[in-house]
Amino acid sequence: MKCERCGKSFDETKQDYCGFCRTVHNKNGEAVRDLKGILGYITDRFGREIILDKRRTDALIADFFPKETSARRLCYVALYDGCAQKLYAVREKPFEVRCAAAARCIKSLRDEIGLKGRVAADVVEAVGCAVGCEISFKKSEALPASETEAKKNITDPAEQYSLGRHFDRIREYEKALYWFESAALQDHGEAEYYMGSYRLEGRGGIQNLDQAREWFVRGAENGVAQAEYMVGYFHAEGISCEVDEDKAFQCFLNAAKKGCAEAINMVALCYENGVHTEKNLELAKKWRRQLGDNTEPIMPPSENEAPKLPDPDVETPKQLPDDGEELYQSARRCLAEKDAEGAALFYKRAAETGHARAQCSYGKCLYTGNGVPKDPAEAFRWFKTAADSNLNIAQYNLGVMYLKGVYVPKDLTEAKQWFDKAAKNGHEDAAKILKKLK
Repeated sequence: MKCERCGKSFDETKQDYCGFCRTVHNKNGEAVRDLKGILGYITDRFGREIILDKRRTDALIADFFPKETSARRLCYVALYDGCAQKLYAVREKPFEVRCAAAARCIKSLRDEIGLKGRVAADVVEAVGCAVGCEISFKKSEALPASETEAKKNITDPAEQYSLGRHFDRIREYEKALYWFESAALQDHGEAEYYMGSYRLEGRGGIQNLDQAREWFVRGAENGVAQAEYMVGYFHAEGISCEVDEDKAFQCFLNAAKKGCAEAINMVALCYENGVHTEKNLELAKKWRRQLGDNTEPIMPPSENEAPKLPDPDVETPKQLPDDGEELYQSARRCLAEKDAEGAALFYKRAAETGHARAQCSYGKCLYTGNGVPKDPAEAFRWFKTAADSNLNIAQYNLGVMYLKGVYVPKDLTEAKQWFDKAAKNGHEDAAKILKKLK
């Protein structure tokens, strides 16, 4: 028989594995490399109940399939999570009972262990088949972003928008669209602007100009300058609406006042060429001068007076959320993919921007040595920084450090103070510890 893996020949009458690469083959001459085949091979040789002995099963897989390390890790996780015992107990039960047990196994693997939904389903199906509990799941269609990413139960629109920006940056447009829409449906202005852009360009789904205009209008109503500029563009070109030059110019002007560079340029062009408004070269020059620095709100100058400097008491328009939150969400993605070092790196970068949750998370990495060397002193510093921002979990962590005497001397009074602050900010565990200490 010729080995499917290395191409060498071996005598299948004497052994069922290749003597060169140790790849096991089934009776049809196919290499056994997937989890279902591996467990099937073990149970065929040693009986189904061998799967219930997780240590023995793990040893057999390591012995017969030393090359299949990824499959072995998945099996190890499933067996130690009790999937075999749970499914073996219901193997003779009605189909609905078996399905319910399998669903609980999948949820446990996905939520507690961190496996992705499709991988967890494959593992449970393989273990179920090995112990005689026939379970199969429909996995012919690719799971949408809502199944693979939204199981994190993220409901805050700002976090949803930040996830959308993250996936937009790495060009995973379907996932980005999912998160932008989730945030936009909660009236998040910047997310509404991105929904308009996605529908206009057809990214992540189907192009729909009517929907694009609706999202831009909603974003403009929420004060997003770029969205208002796009509403003006739609009125100027007559896209999904009648051509209305007055409305177009008014939208451009409003967006320019909020510091939108494209709108400032468009207003200058309108005055230079007499498009959508009367030609006025003086005003065009004055608006052109604003393009050098558009970080402050700009008031349109009148014809008879010099341009006014920005009023320092007037609140500047908020920029689109970027670095801190996006870096924080990138760290969370790394953590979901078991990349502790990458997560620590992104947490640190986000923490340096002043992101309180990232500061606390990076402090935890330093405290536990997860992704970075242990450094209680630095952990304390980051916890203190986040706690000063009134983050309850950081205040709780400081209480724990004072209570245990980690880096700082044991100080029950100081610990109580931090637990009290955390409890007042809604941290339940801090409130429980505080009661015990009193």
